[in-house]
Amino acid sequence: MLVDDLLSSAGFATVSHRDRLELDRAAGVWVQQLQVVVIDAGHPALAELDDLTFEAMIARIAWHEWGHALSVVRTTADEVSAGGRLLDLAPEGVREGIRRGGYRHREYTYEVLAELYALLMSRRRRGQTGQPPWLHNELYELLRRVSGWNE
Repeated sequence: MLVDDLLSSAGFATVSHRDRLELDRAAGVWVQQLQVVVIDAGHPALAELDDLTFEAMIARIAWHEWGHALSVVRTTADEVSAGGRLLDLAPEGVREGIRRGGYRHREYTYEVLAELYALLMSRRRRGQTGQPPWLHNELYELLRRVSGWNE
């Protein structure tokens, strides 16, 4: 597994069996120890996509993982503890996707912020700026603080 190889070659411990299973399912991952995003461009979810859709999905995965990087480094312990409440404030599609993903409670804040960051980056690319009407103000302000979002 690439992440194990990267961690090992940099002198870090490899991932646990549970984490390895999660990584095997992921199209991308933020490796905090190495401060790098790893994307599996050969992931089965990307296999049948046309070139334009493939490129859009790679960008979305990268934005999501960069959202992880920012949230892991810049959220407070209180914000991580509030993950369940923050998840309840998220738009329904984000909320349900995270719940179906089997994430641990302590991962909710990171997942919410990563998903919202990817969505807002996609909106920005299409020329849509500012706070979308579907995004709760508390989440928008947290995302702005954590990511440096300036719209």
